Amino acid sequence: MSGDEPVAPEAVPDPLVERLVALDVPELRAVRTYVERLLDYARPPLTDRIRAEASGELLEIDDHGGSALVRKRPPNQEESDADPGIVSLYRVTRERHIGGEETLHWSFLGDVRNPTLTDCDHCGGSVDEHAETCPHCGSELPDSNREGER
Repeated sequence: MSGDEPVAPEAVPDPLVERLVALDVPELRAVRTYVERLLDYARPPLTDRIRAEASGELLEIDDHGGSALVRKRPPNQEESDADPGIVSLYRVTRERHIGGEETLHWSFLGDVRNPTLTDCDHCGGSVDEHAETCPHCGSELPDSNREGER
């Protein structure tokens, strides 16, 4: 080991600190991997965070595991002179900060022309005609919304 032994945060119970200090490097790495998996399991899914935090009307969320492609209308688009056929495309990822806080990072990819939209039978939100699930309520859409893909 090099340098001074690190001081555990106050939130970590003393018996756990004692057990961790007694571990060798391979065991500590295994604990780190396990803790990361526990954190992933305990945090809300990315799509749920996006639905909760997005401003503007969500049209589609395409989840890719560590990131998601999101198509949405800007907030207050109905009140502006903006073309309603244009929607914004974003790549959304989780971003960890030094203090452990995690936020969503929205990378604007550009504006795209919106394809035909239908209404979700469950919540009434706007849904892309090719979507399989509603980005607003998560309900599965009938196959009739996707007939053009076959």
